Amino acid sequence: MAKTRLGWVILPYLAVFLGMITLRSAWGALIGFHLTLLPLLITRRQTISPRFLSPVSMKLLLPVAATGLSAGLGLWLLWPSVGIPADFPARLAALGLSGLIWPFFIAYFTLVNPWLEEAYWRDVLASSSAYPALVDFLFAGYHLIILGLFVSPAWMLFAFVILTAAGWSWRQVSRYTGSLLPAALSHLLADFSILMVLYLKA
Repeated sequence: MAKTRLGWVILPYLAVFLGMITLRSAWGALIGFHLTLLPLLITRRQTISPRFLSPVSMKLLLPVAATGLSAGLGLWLLWPSVGIPADFPARLAALGLSGLIWPFFIAYFTLVNPWLEEAYWRDVLASSSAYPALVDFLFAGYHLIILGLFVSPAWMLFAFVILTAAGWSWRQVSRYTGSLLPAALSHLLADFSILMVLYLKA
């Protein structure tokens, strides 16, 4: 990964930290995160856009996309063991996630976030390596800022491993197919299923 591109990683981390820790706002973290990605994505739009439109076999597209649902299913099954604090709903509410806000947050997060993240992590900062690469760990790392508000260090480490594996697998699918579409759809379903679990548990 080029040093100039690696420097861009700092901005998303700062945006999420500022939003979640300083402002205590889920919306602030999400919008700030997206705003830090956009300048670089806009400059690369002519190379990124075709990768979302590249044709992919439905035999590959549908199974890859469907794997995203395993994220929410896994969270639902592991929920009793994760040690989520009893005041979890109150903690979410303190971040601005409660009541009628939830549907709008879920809709925006699900419909916008996966496309921007895939363009950023799996195109702009992508590695051609078949093995785990720095970008896979960087993709997983910023999630820990959020997870640290809710789970123990042991579960943060577990989540880091899972997220790194997810980043690696999405990168391999994109590398193999030449398209960002399968990974983006899988990412979309992962985000949606996880958010639905959080909504139901809140």
